[in-house]
Amino acid sequence: MERILSERPPGDAARAPILNSWRRCRDAGLTPGAFQPRLIDDVDYDNTLVRAARPVLARLQTIIADTPSEVVLSDASGVQFLHLVGNTPISVGSDAILAVPGFSFAESDVGTNAVGSTLMERQTCQVAGDEHPWEPLRKFTAVGARVCHPLSGRVEGIVCIATLRERANAQMIAVVRQSAHAVEQRLLDLSTERERALLRRFRGAREAGAASAVPGFMPPDLCPRDRLALEDAAVSLVAQGRAAVVEVALCDGRTATLVAWRVTDSANLTGIAVQAWLPDRCPTAR
Repeated sequence: MERILSERPPGDAARAPILNSWRRCRDAGLTPGAFQPRLIDDVDYDNTLVRAARPVLARLQTIIADTPSEVVLSDASGVQFLHLVGNTPISVGSDAILAVPGFSFAESDVGTNAVGSTLMERQTCQVAGDEHPWEPLRKFTAVGARVCHPLSGRVEGIVCIATLRERANAQMIAVVRQSAHAVEQRLLDLSTERERALLRRFRGAREAGAASAVPGFMPPDLCPRDRLALEDAAVSLVAQGRAAVVEVALCDGRTATLVAWRVTDSANLTGIAVQAWLPDRCPTAR
């Protein structure tokens, strides 16, 4: 991995997520020759994520039909659940590198790749050609986007589109993001009426009350480390299921305050909402 970091072409500015991934692999002692996808036993191929994603990926397969492309759905650990291809030749190539259901493409198994690195970076990642430390992946360009549950905010999995590197284009990022969003909407559709009612209750409170100015996203100038810290704190508060207040120290010296409170409607449906307050900024909500 040290060789990969030192042998970038002169003047080539490797993108930050790729360098981050290479360094993680190097620090973990991984070497390109040691990469190998792991077969995971007892995988549930009919879970809620798969049921939500199956029609979305089926529509996506019609878009990539007769092209050297493939679509992959993985879970939040990088294990592949669904694998759809555009034509037979790329299917043969995918089988050769074990890019098939049941195998893990976590960064710790095969190094920098669109599935594993998207999970680690917690943002959409494109990995192109020689950015892959594992040689068999270098003929591909792939883009991964997270699927987050609309109710809990928890990362459920990754939608990834891959194609031969010479066939890659700028539309891949938009398509994979749209597909991930469509899976998220399907997850919401598959949620119970109680869960959907709680979401409506929370949205209604934001529109009608003191939280009406709360944007549903992180401020764009937060550094990745702060974003991760706030997301992790919010998910932990939701999991606790009770009212609470925590403070999170940010990289720039500020302290964010996260407040969790119970949301109940007229039918006594109860859930947890989390709001983050940043000094000198509008509050953000999860």
